[in-house]
Amino acid sequence: MATHDTVLIVDDEMGVLEILHEALSFCGYRIITATTVQEAENALQSLGVAETNLVILDINLTPVQNAQEGYALYQRWSALYPTLRFILISGNPHTQELPDIRAGSVRFLAKPFEIEVLLEVVREVLVR
Repeated sequence: MATHDTVLIVDDEMGVLEILHEALSFCGYRIITATTVQEAENALQSLGVAETNLVILDINLTPVQNAQEGYALYQRWSALYPTLRFILISGNPHTQELPDIRAGSVRFLAKPFEIEVLLEVVREVLVR
């Protein structure tokens, strides 16, 4: 079941990164991880947008409640790279009110989510 799709996971919680990395690697995805906006920028730069099939991005990348750096990064990258696909994740229920999430223009998963649900959404997003 080797897929060889490359997924960039950006989350500031090491536990979340490790679980997602393990689950997606097990399913044959090539995983790159980052914990900050800067690390994510560097990873995308070195990988190349064309080689990045999906970005799983935490909306809040710092303990600051409403900073939403991940959402800002999503907005910037989706404007710069319209072919890049995203799944946004967050443990903050209020993030579901963000415009692109409310409009349904980007997939969103509220933490905690089941790994099976994540894998299903990843497959759906990659098929598009």
